[in-house]
Amino acid sequence: MTIRYLDALLRPSRVRWLGCAATPAQFALLEKLRGQTEAIEFQDWPEGIPADAAAIDSPWLAVLSDTQLATAAVVARLGELGCRGLIWSLHEPPARAVIAAAGAHTLRILGPRSVGLSRGGGFDLSTLAQTPAPGSLALIVQSQSVAAAAADWAAGRRIGFSWIAVTGGEADVDVSDLLDYAALDPDTRAVALEVGSIGGARKFMSAARACARAKPTVVLQTRLVDRGAAGADPVRSAAFARAGMVEVPNLPGLFDALAALQQLPPMPQPRVLVVANGAALCALSVDALLRQGLSLAELPESTQQALWRRLPTVRFRRGAVDIGDPEMAQTLAILRELIALEGVDALMFVRSPVAGYPHEPVARAVSTAALGARVLTVWLGLESALGARRLSAEAGQPTFTSPDAAARALRYRWEYASNRELLTQTPPRLPPPSLDRERVQRRLQEHLGAGSDTEPAAALELLHAYGLASQPRLHRDALELEVRVERHPELGLHIAARIHGFKVLPLAYGFVPLDSLLAGRLLAAIGLDAASGVGERDLRAANTALVRLAQIPMDQAAVERLELRLAIRGGRARVVRDARLWLTPGPAPERERLALAPYPEALRHTLERPGHRPQVVRPVLPEDEPAVIALLQSLDAETVRLRFFAHIRHFTHGMAARMTQIDYDRELALVVHLRDQPEHLHAMATLIADPDGAEAEFAVLVHQDHARLGLGRHLLRALLDHAAQRGIGRVWGQVLADNSAMLGLARALGFRRLTDPHEPTCRRVEIDVVPLHS
Repeated sequence: MTIRYLDALLRPSRVRWLGCAATPAQFALLEKLRGQTEAIEFQDWPEGIPADAAAIDSPWLAVLSDTQLATAAVVARLGELGCRGLIWSLHEPPARAVIAAAGAHTLRILGPRSVGLSRGGGFDLSTLAQTPAPGSLALIVQSQSVAAAAADWAAGRRIGFSWIAVTGGEADVDVSDLLDYAALDPDTRAVALEVGSIGGARKFMSAARACARAKPTVVLQTRLVDRGAAGADPVRSAAFARAGMVEVPNLPGLFDALAALQQLPPMPQPRVLVVANGAALCALSVDALLRQGLSLAELPESTQQALWRRLPTVRFRRGAVDIGDPEMAQTLAILRELIALEGVDALMFVRSPVAGYPHEPVARAVSTAALGARVLTVWLGLESALGARRLSAEAGQPTFTSPDAAARALRYRWEYASNRELLTQTPPRLPPPSLDRERVQRRLQEHLGAGSDTEPAAALELLHAYGLASQPRLHRDALELEVRVERHPELGLHIAARIHGFKVLPLAYGFVPLDSLLAGRLLAAIGLDAASGVGERDLRAANTALVRLAQIPMDQAAVERLELRLAIRGGRARVVRDARLWLTPGPAPERERLALAPYPEALRHTLERPGHRPQVVRPVLPEDEPAVIALLQSLDAETVRLRFFAHIRHFTHGMAARMTQIDYDRELALVVHLRDQPEHLHAMATLIADPDGAEAEFAVLVHQDHARLGLGRHLLRALLDHAAQRGIGRVWGQVLADNSAMLGLARALGFRRLTDPHEPTCRRVEIDVVPLHS
């Protein structure tokens, strides 16, 4: 579908109620709407759409509450009148004909079984008991009960939202659409997500990656217990991690994450100091931090001596200070001094109520002392702690019910930065495999036609083609791994591994494709890394074997499942002769098989021009980052200005990683180089589509030493061909008004030139793309 008209749901200025309310929830929502007429133009249409209803130019929202009106004709009429958002407040899902009628007008349906949506500090089109306060956190959930609990908890903690949306049964609008919307929403700085089911794996992963790349995103997964399984689905967890999201284990974890995202500043690697009024509290709090993998702040000896002279009863332990209960002024002075230390990134102030020293006076003093968001408060207890927590929350100070909750919140804030760093690491360049993929595919079809899809010989032949030799017997000193390539019902094909013989250890999961860095993380998850005692050569062999195995389902659609054991010894990975292979005569479509878009190898081609050496034109790879940085750093100042609209002297790893680690489902980046010199790039072109694929923005960069040789024209034509193949409707670009070469090329290829009212120094060039299948 599209995210284009989600504004009609999340920023409506007009609302029409369609039908008669029949349930308590509908009555409650109707009363809310009637009470918000100052913010929203509201009309009640209890009998259906009035005959004299006029079309409205700007998109507007309707709420449908009557099953008698839940027809394709009614929805089509709404679309004709300019309605672009519809809350389906019925329990039964809309019929296919209704969905089709809505799609014809790009009318977005939220529901069924949705409690609606609310905007913090603005309209409230939900049956939630609590209207959210304004904030910068978006909450996207499928479950009504989770939404209600989170909204109530947030109200008690004075945590606000940019908006809350409940997708319910997801007849149309789903969590992926809302993740895409949140990624682009200027009012949203962080996102919390609850997901019980995933509809389209490719769509979800693309949206999750786009959102997590732009903003801190945490996710809670909920699922029904299936065949005795309990807890989080580990394959989903692997997908969330691959997308860059931080997963929380339960509702309390989600609540802690809400506080972390809303109140805590970014903390790449926090060093935390505990300040408490008891030695046992110091010990418990330090243990909570260590359990979350956080670092403890170390106090300089000079600071300890100065504190001891001022407060002789103070006691120190690693990462903590027991100050007891000194006078209020002294408590505040100590907190100010400690949080100002260079080696302290966050301070956890933990307090237990003491006779004669109640919580509330301390909380009032701390909350008005403007200590900053890096000071977290923990008021222990219940009855005496409620008032203190309320005071901290009203002051916007991070406050938690326990040291464990505070430690979790700090970890969530740090884990997001850590995940982003891991996901932008540059894998080493590997030699391309010498493999005849088409021949392998023919042989698989022959095995399948002979009915031998589970014979070991077929599996061994396939593995050998991908560089994995077999051996008849296992050497007693070999390290043995169990590896499976299998299909998840929601997320498609993935790879799972564990050390053989350790059934109690969980499998580690990874999604194809794997590069050497991702394969290394999968091995580390099963206990195989540099600290495990396994030799470097054996680790490298295991890593290479996993990368090759992950390539098989990318290339061979007939492969449904693969099971094998790898024997690692002497720097070699061999397949033990009990591998099994399952093939399917009718493979699922690629988007269902693979949650991540494969590398578009088919776009690789050779550009030959008279008088010039042949050049390779191919999609970019993550390992091209050093070459991209070298290209950018070698540009002259004028070429940089024309491409980036600014003078940039230094190009960072982060910029280059963003240009090379792309989602091939929505983006394309082509690079040009000589066949034997992939580290020396001559040009680069990018095409970035919006989430619904309706439009895509292009950019072309040619090194000044290779300019005016036709490279730019060839690359832009290749981008347009790709856009046509993908069904993208329009391609556009921003060009500086004085970039005559680019404007001339665009004109020659049929682009229209438009003046940009917001950027007088720029011109927008655009072209309507004709799909290749039309």
